[in-house]
Amino acid sequence: MRLSPIDIGSVRQPEYTGENRCLPCTAVNVVIALVLAATLGIVTTGLLGVVALGGFLAAIYLRGYLVPGTPALTERYLPASILRLFGKEPIATRSLEGTSPEEPWTQLAAAGVADPSPDGTLSLTDRFREAFRVEVGRRESAPGADDVEALAAVSEAVERGPRAYSIDGNRLLRWESDAALVADTASASVLRETVEGWSDLECDDRLALLERIRLLLERCPSCDGPIDRNDERIDPCCQPPHVAVWTVCRDCDAVLADVTAPEADAEAWAGLLGVDTNEPTRTDAPEAVEG
Repeated sequence: MRLSPIDIGSVRQPEYTGENRCLPCTAVNVVIALVLAATLGIVTTGLLGVVALGGFLAAIYLRGYLVPGTPALTERYLPASILRLFGKEPIATRSLEGTSPEEPWTQLAAAGVADPSPDGTLSLTDRFREAFRVEVGRRESAPGADDVEALAAVSEAVERGPRAYSIDGNRLLRWESDAALVADTASASVLRETVEGWSDLECDDRLALLERIRLLLERCPSCDGPIDRNDERIDPCCQPPHVAVWTVCRDCDAVLADVTAPEADAEAWAGLLGVDTNEPTRTDAPEAVEG
């Protein structure tokens, strides 16, 4: 009988090993391997337990896990606190949880800020676009704490770093770029003058509307360059699939908006932005471009 060498490449699963290896999944499987090997060693012989442990660890090394379906199991049963111990931060979701995803879009349309196009997607109205352009053009300095207080409806905003302000004592607001802060400041000024009821909105409601306006901008408020909208489906190990949408100025690389939402919630608003939630999958979130 002739023995053929094992083709390691056919056994290895690159999507779960190397730089794609998930530490929580690996840790869970190593613990399972130790328990199984110890059990075998107790009920049979110690040598068999050692041999089994070697085989289990080899399988984990080559395939990323020992137990089939480990990524789905860790996604379902491992709490966020355990994932953080391995540097696996849950994907941050903004603006789409705790409220109806459709409501801010409806409010923008009702206020005459955005209009649906024939294909169902939204775009800013000519009236708002012109008022926004005028507001951006009349500003002679970069936005500061006073502007943040006005747009967020708070009594005090304290600067904590570039484009970062603390409000209400311990809440931190941070914008993706200078252009994003300029956009929110200008939009808030326009809405304050043209939209009835703007002054009655709470901080979170205002921020949700302002972020959606940034997603609809076509020109950069900092350099007037064209803005590209990007979207991608993200399927990270140990976490549910998400959809990321971000807009970037083609000329100055400033990020205007960057939103990530659970795939189930994204369906409600993706069509309004022309986003395809069936885009090819990534295993991590897109890298934000500093502006």
